[in-house]
Amino acid sequence: MVIPPKDPLHEKDFIHEPDGKYPFWLWLFLSAIAASLLWGSLSWFQGIETKVVKDSPFLQVSNRQMSLFLWQFPEYMRINRPDKSVYLPGFDYQNKVAIIPGFADETVKAPPEILFLYHTWQRLIGKTYFPRPISVKEFEEFINYAEEWKPRNWPAAPKEYADFLNEFPTVANVENLQNLNVKQLPLEVRMAFQGWKNFFKEGDAILGMTPTHEQVARFLEASPKYGRNYWRNIVSDTKPKYLESFFNHDAAAKGSDVIPKDQLSDFMKVALYNYIQSQRGK
Repeated sequence: MVIPPKDPLHEKDFIHEPDGKYPFWLWLFLSAIAASLLWGSLSWFQGIETKVVKDSPFLQVSNRQMSLFLWQFPEYMRINRPDKSVYLPGFDYQNKVAIIPGFADETVKAPPEILFLYHTWQRLIGKTYFPRPISVKEFEEFINYAEEWKPRNWPAAPKEYADFLNEFPTVANVENLQNLNVKQLPLEVRMAFQGWKNFFKEGDAILGMTPTHEQVARFLEASPKYGRNYWRNIVSDTKPKYLESFFNHDAAAKGSDVIPKDQLSDFMKVALYNYIQSQRGK
C-alpha cells in the first residue's frame, strides 16, 4: 500500500535539467573579459610591431622616400600591381598616382623584396640627379598634383622653400627654377618633379629610346653605379642580359650600333634619358 506524503509536492521539489541559459549579466561580464583580452593582445602586437620598425633601419622608410623610388621604378607603383588592397596602402591609385594626403611621412608598408630594392637603389643611385630646366608653368602643375610636397603637408620642409611657395607663382622672378638654391628648392622636390615629368609627359619618349653603345658608354662614365657589375644579380630575373656588352668590354667596338633592348632596364632608360636631355640643356 502506498502511503501519500503528508504535504503535496510542488514544482520546485522536482529535479530539472538545466536549459542552457545563463543570466544576461553573466554574458555581459564574459564579453567584457573577452574584449579586454582581445584589446590587450592587439595593443601588445602593435607595440611589438612599432618597436621592430623603430629598431630596424631596413623598415624605417617613409611613403615620401618611397615615392622618389617609385618614379624611377613605376612598375612597382600601386596602380600597376594586382594586389592593390594590401600593397602600399599609403598611396592613392584611384584618383591620382600620389601619396594619400596625411600619409606622406608615415612608415611605408611594402613587401620585403620591394624594401630591399629600395635600399639598393638608395645606396647606389638614389642621389643621382641630372639637372634639367624647370619651368614655372610645369612646376605649378606638378605641385598642384603631388600635394605631399606642399609645405603644409611636409613638416620638414626648409623655411626658404615654404617662403618661396607662399609667393609662387606670382612672384617667381626666374624662368628656370633649376637656378634656385637648394634651400629654396630642395633636391627631393627637384627629383620628385623630374620623376613626375618623366612619368606623365615623357613616358612614350623614354620607352621608345634606341640608345647606341656610344651613348650608354658616356652615361656610364658619368654614373658608373648603373653598371652591370652592380645590378646583374638584382635584375637577373627580369633582365639577365642587362648591359652585357659593357661587361664583355666589346661596347667600344660597337660604337654607333643600337644597344639591344634586352640589355636595358626601365630604370636605367629613365636615367639615361634625363642624362641625354640634361646634356642638351632640355
